[in-house]
Amino acid sequence: MKIASIALAFLLAAPCLAPAEEAPLAPFRAEYVALRNGDALGTTTLALSDNRDGTWTLRSETRGTSGLAKLAGIHIVETSRFRWHDGRPEAVEYSYRQDSAIKSRTRHASFDNTGVEVEEGGQTFRYAIVPGLIDRHVVTLAIATDLKRHAQAFDYKVAVKDRVEDMRYERGGNENVEVPAGTFDTVLMRRVGEPGTDRKRVARSWFAEKLGWLPVVIEQSEKKGDTITLKLAASPQR
Repeated sequence: MKIASIALAFLLAAPCLAPAEEAPLAPFRAEYVALRNGDALGTTTLALSDNRDGTWTLRSETRGTSGLAKLAGIHIVETSRFRWHDGRPEAVEYSYRQDSAIKSRTRHASFDNTGVEVEEGGQTFRYAIVPGLIDRHVVTLAIATDLKRHAQAFDYKVAVKDRVEDMRYERGGNENVEVPAGTFDTVLMRRVGEPGTDRKRVARSWFAEKLGWLPVVIEQSEKKGDTITLKLAASPQR
């Protein structure tokens, strides 16, 4: 089972480290309820922290607490270490681990100025690095920072298993959204197409300026047609 990665990690470029006060987003910890096709699945914790060494960490942890996800003991941890450069994230390291009674799955990506190395399923993939590279996990942060600076374009270079993928998002307008944490005025952001595939997969997120552009809803369809949704459960901790 693949949980939507709401939303970093793959670039080791400049040796100088940006001071913490230049970070466009503040540290936070937020709890979400996770749903699959509208049915309760579990809980997800999303946390952004300053490592005090010029790098930051985005960590998400999902636990199955209902239905088949509970029976299977679903536990997913996704961690991205990155730094800020010109107000946008750049990757340093990434890891993903999914454990359950059915199977386990891991992915690890490391970076240096010669390229990207990804290890998954007993295989190793290497490819060239590009400026501003991020992973799927950190796309949410990248969108939030671009919303904060009133960007007109939302285009990202995203490292996947064996290549760099171009991802483009568009602003879908303002919407009033109700979640367990309350009702918020939000901006809808949605992914535009998926080059190279005819699958109709959807990725949408609703961001609240009142919460420092934290997403209050993250929604993504999966290969088999299921939809995974995260909804903010309580006011985030700062």
